[in-house]
Amino acid sequence: MAQQPQSRFRRFLPTLLGRVLLLLLALGVVFATYAYVSSIIAIPAILVFGLAIPIWAGIKRPRYLAASGLVIVLAVAPLATVVFTQEIMTPVGVSASATGAIFSNGGPVMQNASVSPFTGSTDTNFTWTVTVFPADHPVGNTTPSEIDLFISTCPGATGNNSPYCSSPYPLTILKDRSLPNQTQPYTVTFHDTVGSNGIWAWQMGIYTNNSTTGKPYFQLLVGDPTYNGIEGPVIGGFGVVYTELLPEIYFEDLLLLGGPYFGILLVYMVWKNRERRRKETQQRAPGPVPPVGQSESTAASTTEAPLPSAKSTGATRSSPPAVSVAELNCPKCNAVVYAGETSCWKCGATLPSSASGAGKTGT
Repeated sequence: MAQQPQSRFRRFLPTLLGRVLLLLLALGVVFATYAYVSSIIAIPAILVFGLAIPIWAGIKRPRYLAASGLVIVLAVAPLATVVFTQEIMTPVGVSASATGAIFSNGGPVMQNASVSPFTGSTDTNFTWTVTVFPADHPVGNTTPSEIDLFISTCPGATGNNSPYCSSPYPLTILKDRSLPNQTQPYTVTFHDTVGSNGIWAWQMGIYTNNSTTGKPYFQLLVGDPTYNGIEGPVIGGFGVVYTELLPEIYFEDLLLLGGPYFGILLVYMVWKNRERRRKETQQRAPGPVPPVGQSESTAASTTEAPLPSAKSTGATRSSPPAVSVAELNCPKCNAVVYAGETSCWKCGATLPSSASGAGKTGT
């Protein structure tokens, strides 16, 4: 009795409504893991909910599994891009330079660096500000000489040969060389009209003169861990950002999700095809195979030995009926199946009761 609810559930999944609900569940799980957790975690999610559970439920047709996997892969990218676009258009916090013996004398030299507004149009005049703390200059580098602002579509770029982007890419460098030589904190401001739609990034660096060597010392703000860039400004609105992100998300989606899914599906199809051919070979075997350990000559002599006639024994015997192995075909995909099976090994279709009944013939 404990197995009855599970049996009903597994019988429901291969129905049309069950397949639709299962596809929606797989799409929802893969989308959630891809957009909110990690694209790597989404790989086992699509394999479990897109392949393992349908096969467990008896939905084994390769064409259906391929079609459902394609629907999931193609639908996840545009849905996830909505989430990523909203994240990109959300303003980031303020940035600061690094701390440590070679970077500062206690606290960050540059603090509260930001761009305002974070989003705008091609006519927006954006403002970058940073507060300099002279008391925190590295020891021996006490005289500030210049602050540079780098604005580019290549995150973290401070020149025209960034290893993260293919050249050429837009890059604007603004310089402020009128830094006061004082001990109190002061603010440096930059203004620029970027003028082009897209997702931009910026970085800021300060030069200080080393009193011992006479050489300038240069350090940047701490940006993202990959490119050391700081996001912003975002120009053009939601539609522009979405259109710019979608091709990149689709490429990653097809590579990370589609590759493993269809690779595993191909292995499954090869395995099922070999199993089908093995079953068909067994179904079409010419006769019983001699038991293990009995040679062909022994089997032949046993077969050729004369049997006593009915007159000599004084009794009439009827020969036992030969056991016939019926070759059945699936009514849906015409695959050869064993008598007595309840579902088709190839397409998962439920076999008629006559198939299971045929398995009792000759018993």
